[in-house]
Amino acid sequence: MPTDGANDAQPGDTALALALRELEELIVGQADAGDQLPAEAALAESIGVSRLTIREALKVLAGQGLVELGRGRRPTVRQPDSAVMSRFLSVAIRRDSRSVLELLSIRRSLEVLSASEAAKHASRAALNAMSAALDEMQRAADALDGSNESVTRYNTADVSFHEALAMASGNRMLSLLLESLASSLHHSFTQSFTGFMAAGGDIDDAVQEHRHIFQLVSAGDSAGAERAMKRHLERTARDLQSVLNGSSSNI
Repeated sequence: MPTDGANDAQPGDTALALALRELEELIVGQADAGDQLPAEAALAESIGVSRLTIREALKVLAGQGLVELGRGRRPTVRQPDSAVMSRFLSVAIRRDSRSVLELLSIRRSLEVLSASEAAKHASRAALNAMSAALDEMQRAADALDGSNESVTRYNTADVSFHEALAMASGNRMLSLLLESLASSLHHSFTQSFTGFMAAGGDIDDAVQEHRHIFQLVSAGDSAGAERAMKRHLERTARDLQSVLNGSSSNI
């Protein structure tokens, strides 16, 4: 499992930089979540640095959320954690409400790809997860009464559908990126929901938009799912712009 890191040293490398690079390659490129890394002595010998350097490198990687350290046991590879990116994006959006439009530009790239790839690769379990999110969206839509609680329930189901779609794509990196956006997406969806309703939108139409995407994904229609997602995001952009322009008093 260890790499022959001693042969990979680059000019100007410190021992710690070398250890970090080799351990990152081991963790991200070769190990799976839950795997235990070799003992410090084996890592030190493989990479060509001291055990103290390995110990310091592991502390840095633990701080980054890549490994979990515990007294008396070997370092364990952690499941990728999107929390840091999620917190950063949430703060950015709170500081500048118009950043939701920048977020939407990112969504256009990620979610159109999600829809297209999901139509090609979605498993039965992934389709079931999408269907369950749709069912919750419908229940939440039926229960909408204008309260913050009912709107939050609806938007949470909406975010869940988009996360399930990303997972259905079969692309782990795409799914992780959408997961990191979850908190920011909820904020964005709340704003677009405000614009949608202020413009006289019918919530059942919004649910049907998502159901249409699901049907195309289920049918394996990659081009159709891509077009449907583009139309959905175009409508979302109009709703967000309406809110940001102050046309709704509910901002």
